[in-house]
Amino acid sequence: MSDGPVLDVRRLCAHRAEREVLRGIDLSVARGEVVALIGPSGAGKTTLLRALNYLTPFSTGEVYINGHHLRPGMSERHDAATLRAVRMRVGMVFQSFNLFPHLTVLDNVMEAPRTVLGLEAEAARARAQSLLARVGLGDRADTYPQLLSGGQQQRVAIARALAMEPEVLLLDEPTSALDPRLAGEVLAVIADLATAGQTMVLATHQIAFVRRIAHRVLVLVDGVIVESGAPTQVLDAPRTDATRALLGRAD
Repeated sequence: MSDGPVLDVRRLCAHRAEREVLRGIDLSVARGEVVALIGPSGAGKTTLLRALNYLTPFSTGEVYINGHHLRPGMSERHDAATLRAVRMRVGMVFQSFNLFPHLTVLDNVMEAPRTVLGLEAEAARARAQSLLARVGLGDRADTYPQLLSGGQQQRVAIARALAMEPEVLLLDEPTSALDPRLAGEVLAVIADLATAGQTMVLATHQIAFVRRIAHRVLVLVDGVIVESGAPTQVLDAPRTDATRALLGRAD
């Protein structure tokens, strides 16, 4: 993990209807760092991840990511160039796989490099084939998503995000819809990415996995980071009542 932040979040607040979902988030992520977000359902983890590439606008604060500045009040029309530049370099893996059902696995992974990056077909195909092999699906390139298991579809979604060669990969509960066996397949791929030095911010309930791969753990409760630190500190010796309650630990 090298020095220097690739992501810097300052005093970020976001609202949904009348409710304040994020309340003054500060976060800096170094290149090569794996940061895990844990917290109860409804704490704001998904909103935070989506705000980092402005899929969900925020009301106050700033995000500096990959050399670009995101601010409140940006629009898809007037700020299209900045938002496009950010989204080209910030990958997102959602809870639901969001694959194109009419495209093969290979074409799903090739689509964005061709249409967004303008990569030639052969180069995009070679990149996609390499990434599918990396996530253990090199033999399923010509298969359509509906013929794959949920774990396989999520691995395709990860390959698709990696095809854009992102500076930062955001993962929103990537195993939440999967049974334990299929979740294990996806977690193995994410662990491999962590070992390879991919910068990641991961929202998850998989505490044992967080302990294994994260450099830092953030505990998000009611839109506020209540605790932050190394996994051994946060998970084994939590300092706040909120963290202890989340982990089911007694004082």
